[in-house]
Amino acid sequence: QRSWAVAAEVGYQLPKVWAAPWVRAGYFASSGDGDPGDDDHATFFQLLPTSRLYAFTPFYNLMNDQDTFVQLIAKPLAGVSVRTDFHWLQVSSGDDLLYFGGGATKQDFFGYGGTAAGGDRQIGYVAEISVSWKPLPVLEIAGYYGHTFGGAVVRHGFPGRDDIDYGFVEMTVAF
Repeated sequence: QRSWAVAAEVGYQLPKVWAAPWVRAGYFASSGDGDPGDDDHATFFQLLPTSRLYAFTPFYNLMNDQDTFVQLIAKPLAGVSVRTDFHWLQVSSGDDLLYFGGGATKQDFFGYGGTAAGGDRQIGYVAEISVSWKPLPVLEIAGYYGHTFGGAVVRHGFPGRDDIDYGFVEMTVAF
């Protein structure tokens, strides 16, 4: 196993300005395997992934990945938070796979899959927006919408399906 991963983020928040805007930017990269036929495994393996920490549209994870992003978080009203993200995604090695999945969730299912990058690197771009509202201390209602503009890797692995639209609404009760 010869793999690596690196992450860097920077941000600035203006807590005394209306909506307390917080601007963030970051870069994540992990190794891919440039020669799947040799005896070295060079793809970074994400043991216990939690995809929602970095992306709400779960068609990729942190293996063989480069993610350059900008993000804006704002709180325009008490109990309301709005988050917008823009990601530029690439695979680190076009000779490896675009990996997806969230890990082992059942005893008979490993929880990862992949599609060949086909020698390309461009996964695509993801634009996201999410809104959460906490009307009560124990209740949060959230909605999300994301659109992926698929690149060459997506077109290679999923012909005729360049773009992805994904969304959800959820309610969380915590006491």
